[in-house]
Amino acid sequence: MMKNVYEPGRKRLAAVMLAVPLLTASSWGGVAGADPVSGAAVQEKQSAASAGAVAQEWQGTASGEKAAQEGQGAASGEKAAQEGQDAASAGAADQEDPSAASVGQAAQDGQDAASAGTDASSDAVQPAGSSAGAEALTQGTETQGNKLVISTGSASYIFNGKPVAAAQKMMIRKGYSYVPVSTMAKLYGWGLSYDAKTKEAVVKGSEGEWRFKNGSSAVRKDGSTVRMDAPATTYRGSMMVPVRSWAKLTGSSLAVTGNKVTLTWGKRLTAASPPVADFTTDKIEYRLGEPVVYRNTSHDPKYKIVKETWKGNEPAFFTPGEHEVTLEVINSEGVSASVRKTVNVVDEWLYTKEQYDRLYTPMGNKFDIDGASVLMMDEISYSVTPDESQQFIRSNSPEHLTEEGIAYEDTLTGNVRINIHNQNRSKKDLNVYLIATNPGNSAASVKVGAAGIGGPAQYVSTSGKAAVTRYLEALSSGGISDTVHIPAGESAVLLQEWTKLPLKPSQVRTIYADLELEGDIKLSVVAVDPSRDPVAALKELPVLPRDGKHVRGTFTGADREVQVDGVVGESPQRLVLGDPSLDGYLEGVDAVTGEAEKNIGNTGVLYSMSLKVAPNTLVALNARGGHYAGALLVNGEVVQMTSGSILKNSSEAGVLYRTGAQEETVRIGFIPASGSNLPVHMLFMPLPEQHD
Repeated sequence: MMKNVYEPGRKRLAAVMLAVPLLTASSWGGVAGADPVSGAAVQEKQSAASAGAVAQEWQGTASGEKAAQEGQGAASGEKAAQEGQDAASAGAADQEDPSAASVGQAAQDGQDAASAGTDASSDAVQPAGSSAGAEALTQGTETQGNKLVISTGSASYIFNGKPVAAAQKMMIRKGYSYVPVSTMAKLYGWGLSYDAKTKEAVVKGSEGEWRFKNGSSAVRKDGSTVRMDAPATTYRGSMMVPVRSWAKLTGSSLAVTGNKVTLTWGKRLTAASPPVADFTTDKIEYRLGEPVVYRNTSHDPKYKIVKETWKGNEPAFFTPGEHEVTLEVINSEGVSASVRKTVNVVDEWLYTKEQYDRLYTPMGNKFDIDGASVLMMDEISYSVTPDESQQFIRSNSPEHLTEEGIAYEDTLTGNVRINIHNQNRSKKDLNVYLIATNPGNSAASVKVGAAGIGGPAQYVSTSGKAAVTRYLEALSSGGISDTVHIPAGESAVLLQEWTKLPLKPSQVRTIYADLELEGDIKLSVVAVDPSRDPVAALKELPVLPRDGKHVRGTFTGADREVQVDGVVGESPQRLVLGDPSLDGYLEGVDAVTGEAEKNIGNTGVLYSMSLKVAPNTLVALNARGGHYAGALLVNGEVVQMTSGSILKNSSEAGVLYRTGAQEETVRIGFIPASGSNLPVHMLFMPLPEQHD
């Protein structure tokens, strides 16, 4: 029997006091190179201090689960991007990335900066005084106006008697007190977006629309121009405006007492009545290991339900008895309700945990596996055919940037893939650019094909995973994304829209990009202060020395076709990738020093394979060299390893594909990700027999 115990939500304050993402390009969702990844990311090992479960490489979800945002400090407080390294390279990352960056919904990648959009968070601050529960107050009753108290030097504002974490402290500049637009818009309950074309912060409220621009005291209000007391400015990534000007623009009352500023405005309403929380399951009782289908039937006659939170809703249960499942829903007014039911499981097996995991774990998710048993599987023999016309540049040494300079450069023509992976270890902001210089006497051009950018991020594996995911998505779409024409003797910044966001100290950025160089082109990877023109600085910057640990160089044969004879998966088998004894590392040269170089880990190499796979076979990926966070292209679809997490060790495997009742040809593209470890084993395992 499924027992229903309705629990109307507790009374709670509906003001969702969340700090607004900083009002820079990094605050807006969307892509720079397509930050596609779907699915809520559940952070691996997230600290309890986090605002919620996890990593998204794009937009904040309506649930407000914003932990470990890329490009910004993580709510979990786990600081310092972990030093990481590809494959067998020395100095490998010891600590797995707790954000487990799903490029998708959680952990916003600061790189998404380049696209305009609305405020990444949909958790608008609701009027204080709301309550949820069976005895909810009548909707629409007016109470006193809103009150905001801001103290100089404190990033904790007091909104209607409750503390609110602000994006920045109120600061004093040239005699004017400044406050962050993002926080103010949030507290006023107004919309916030960014116009990339005009480079304006756009606030839309009940009093109209305002457009603020860095360095300008002019504010466009509903098409007209009004003047603030002082120009808007940016501070640590936040757009700041004079608080007195904000009060005038919004019709708020302002009072100053000592080091405190008090704003009052408008009327606020008491909360709406709660929604109705409810769910059903597809059966009354279940066997052990039997899939459970949950259907959320919650509804609200007046408002949209914007968040649902489940507890205990396991996809299957492996112990008999009654199992409690709770669902809480929150409507657009911030009012919640919850329902608790029990799912009855009888003492009869349908599937063991191992059988269930192999049959039902979704693509991109992971399951537990006996790491030792993997080594007992037959190893698949294969041959590798390199495409010698595909050149490759890897700029990963120095991995840690401590000063301005040229990290790597070489002059090439033809098809080039480049991988750039750096962490800012200086005490100031740095930006990393890819500059193309035409040294010839006639015009040349660079065509940009597939490209993927990860970061600014806190963790190396977050950045590497995001970059690979985006690169493979762009690769599956095909075509040229941009063509840059370069006159004789001149230089141009490539991927400019995607690399203009600076790296703050400890942040990481990863880039994969395919280039078609028409004519001899010098490619330079340049680290400079964000205030400098990188092209102008190129002439005077020194070449940075290698760090002795990581890889930089130019290589050929960066596309590899993996050929396997016969059908795989008729019995448990494994295909080993990233082991130098089997497929070998690319060999090349450091064009700066002339030293011979090996592409340890083969990061940036694109492995393509077309495999005949037996019917009813599970295809999975097992990390053998440590943690792995990346993505693969399977039959034209990008599959993350893993969605919302990472493969921590050899005791986990991620699902790539399952064949049906007939033999299938499965096409797989794999490019080792920066910040992760190799080798990896691709597993082919017969699926358990399915039961009714």
